[in-house]
Amino acid sequence: MLLGAGAATVPFAHPVAGHPHVDIPIALIASAGALVVLVVALAVPGRRPRAITEAGPVTSWEGSLSTTQVVTRVLAVFVLLICIAAGRLGADAELDNLAPALAIGLAPAILAAAALLIGPVWRWVDPWDAVGRVVGGTERNPCPATVWPAAAVAVPLMWYFSVYLDALTPRAVGAVLAIYTIVTVGGCVAFGRGRWLASAEPIGIALSWIGLLPRRRLADWVPPRGAEALLGVLAGGLLFGLARRTETWTELTTGMSLTRFTVYASVGLVVTCLVFAGFLLLMGMAADLVASRAGVARAAVPAVAAIVVVVSLSRDRLFVSAQLLPGLLGDPFGLGWDLFGPAIDGLDPDPLSARNMLVLQLGIIGLVMLVAAVVAVRRVEDRVRRLPIGIALMYLTAASVVAVAIH
Repeated sequence: MLLGAGAATVPFAHPVAGHPHVDIPIALIASAGALVVLVVALAVPGRRPRAITEAGPVTSWEGSLSTTQVVTRVLAVFVLLICIAAGRLGADAELDNLAPALAIGLAPAILAAAALLIGPVWRWVDPWDAVGRVVGGTERNPCPATVWPAAAVAVPLMWYFSVYLDALTPRAVGAVLAIYTIVTVGGCVAFGRGRWLASAEPIGIALSWIGLLPRRRLADWVPPRGAEALLGVLAGGLLFGLARRTETWTELTTGMSLTRFTVYASVGLVVTCLVFAGFLLLMGMAADLVASRAGVARAAVPAVAAIVVVVSLSRDRLFVSAQLLPGLLGDPFGLGWDLFGPAIDGLDPDPLSARNMLVLQLGIIGLVMLVAAVVAVRRVEDRVRRLPIGIALMYLTAASVVAVAIH
């Protein structure tokens, strides 16, 4: 499929970029899902806060590391450097290079799903904190009570994932990984490791929050200032990426130059992020009780994890990358080493039917949103004060269903 005009044509040739269309009653499913989530949020019985018995930090930047965590982090740093080197120096073809499949196709979904199901996995693999502990020196500043800087940093990240048309090219992947690493490690050195990672590094912050759910800490988590904004930017930016790849968007932008298309998409991304962040902030301010206000952010945390997973599943990106991985691990630079067999050998670009993929995505959204509804209202016994939480989840549920379905 081509998009552009004149000398500017935009190819979508990578197998992770193709997804057949399935006709479903979008409005009915979105409305029903949103209504069920609201009913659950209002009906589930509340519980009093409980004492936290589990010891040990869950964020990557707190405390000392165990020997096992040091080993896993060394491995994570090695993988990061390999992805940067492969992206910048390896084969130009996306199917022959490790960086796109691992960094874009697999890592977001695997990390989000692992945090959602297991717990604080990011503490075991955070490569930037690992480097920061070596070059950042002694921790000088306490962790701040705000994540507004991370919300700002998340916007260009979402632009890369959701607007930039060459996001899967190895050179772009390697450059983004290198730039993000330099900025993050530089921030650790300049402002203090804990201060920067806790306030300005959106990936680690979001994964640390998601990891609270399996450890039963999310219901008692007190979100920092700007948490709703960060979660709104992540949710809105990722869902805009799905909308940007729909037939409707393609029809609207057909004939545009590449520059004009990028401007239109960038404006659409910023507006979408502002709408999602503003709505969650508004719902957070709608209640005057601390528990209810915190509940909006608590509900949005697993919702964002679900969105990351379903976006990774779109266009069969996750499954195709998983098929490519064994061969690419044996030849990360695309030099023809063939240690574990050819990366494309036996590749199935559509391992699930379009309908089965859609059912899987909608099932993930529905299940996680219901869990979010239960967890977020546990500490809010007054059902009237649960309304902002329920409305926020209704919004996220309906928007996620619509974005996935029209995609």
